[in-house]
Amino acid sequence: MRMSRCTAFVLPVALMLTIGCGRPNATVPKTAAGGATLRSKRQGGAISARDARGSVVSLRERPRRIVSLAPAVTEILFAVGAGDSVVGVTAYCDYPDAAKRIPRVGDLNVSAEKVLALKPDLVIADLEANRKAIAALEQIGTLRGRVFVIAGKHFKNIMDAVGLVGTLTGHEALASRTISRMKQTLTEIRQRTQSQRIRPRAVFVVQVAPLWVAGGDTFIDDLITAAGGDNVGRLAGDGYRAFSLERLIVADPDHIVSSDAKPGGLRKRAGWRDMTAVKQGRVHVLGYDAVRPGPRLAEAVAQLNRILFASP
Repeated sequence: MRMSRCTAFVLPVALMLTIGCGRPNATVPKTAAGGATLRSKRQGGAISARDARGSVVSLRERPRRIVSLAPAVTEILFAVGAGDSVVGVTAYCDYPDAAKRIPRVGDLNVSAEKVLALKPDLVIADLEANRKAIAALEQIGTLRGRVFVIAGKHFKNIMDAVGLVGTLTGHEALASRTISRMKQTLTEIRQRTQSQRIRPRAVFVVQVAPLWVAGGDTFIDDLITAAGGDNVGRLAGDGYRAFSLERLIVADPDHIVSSDAKPGGLRKRAGWRDMTAVKQGRVHVLGYDAVRPGPRLAEAVAQLNRILFASP
């Protein structure tokens, strides 16, 4: 069962925003969100870039007033050196600390009025988390053509987004260095784990009751794989899906990773307490920021790698 638009709202709100699982059933242009490199073109002071929708956003000059509609977007803007130009963020934008002092334009429900009042040159949104806001803002004449959309479904999408945001904001050099650091860390982890004969089997629990897991073709699937693990959640299919507790008990993962489940709580739940991961204390809690599809993804992979391959 794939998460529907209505069912999605029973999931932890902050997790919905950080992993961008607003409407997995929606059709996404394959040339953008499917992994193809997004294009940018600079002529003089002007810049044009094709976003995750396939739409071209053209700016006459470097934007000086930027509104971010998602935590990962905010992190990317600061990572590439454009933090000083950010004039609006959401309630969930909590990293870096400087982002906490920027005016809020909403949470999952973005206020078009607040965005407009900030007079942005550019609005950057997430394809999954901000679908409703994107549609609304594009209807406002002064913002039409100024809304740039990124996708965070896979690692490649995220690196593409870092590069494009760097180009759009006039910070190509720092964006390039950020991408290089991410790739270097991922390469080092891959080289360390290649010699491992057994890949630890892990499941990412999005929500305990009812049980939802991160399946294949997701950012979390990329995260577990890059860390050297085998994603048990793939048994549920692609996307963020409902999964029966009975099937998880049979699968009996080596590790349970979650931003929702707590070790003590699982030990008190029937079925859960009998799983190897729970009995042996291999239930790991990651903060929402650790599973955010942004420039810190390499750090998240390194953290999960240490967890999966920790000495008994």
